Amino acid sequence: MDRTPHKIINPLSLAEPVGYAHALVVTPGRTVHIGGQTARRPDGVVVGESVVQQFDRALANAVEALRAAGAEPGHVVNMHVYTTAMSAYRVNLGALGSVYRRHMGRYYPPMSVVGVTELLDAAALVELVCTAVVPDMRDADTLDDEAAWELVEEIDESLVTGRFGDQEPAAEHERAGS
Repeated sequence: MDRTPHKIINPLSLAEPVGYAHALVVTPGRTVHIGGQTARRPDGVVVGESVVQQFDRALANAVEALRAAGAEPGHVVNMHVYTTAMSAYRVNLGALGSVYRRHMGRYYPPMSVVGVTELLDAAALVELVCTAVVPDMRDADTLDDEAAWELVEEIDESLVTGRFGDQEPAAEHERAGS
């Protein structure tokens, strides 16, 4: 999932974010908290010799927990990665990014990566914690029949006098939105 129902904010006054967002405005809904996910198999054994292998399994576990709770990767509003192997994490950013995109798509919520001296499971190199908000569709703006027909008429009118007619093209979106 590359899209999110939440609004990503990346102010032009801050450095261009790579692999994360500076801020996110959350759409109201049901909050899902995912506890520390490591590279544990269902039998509890941590698998993977490298930080990339463990990140892959830990992220897969986090996505599985999200889906079990009725959320999707695009609903994540923040993520924290804890690692006991910060040097290896830095060296493998490209591979980690590929693993991330395989599980999360090209959606980058606010994130942090924190180097720690140890994790509860001594075999773990990586632990992920995230929060998701599943939008409450009951609170979504819905149009009544009259408003819907007005919108259709407005769209029909724009096709006649819009971009291909005598009006100027629409301005491009700002970087601050998504």
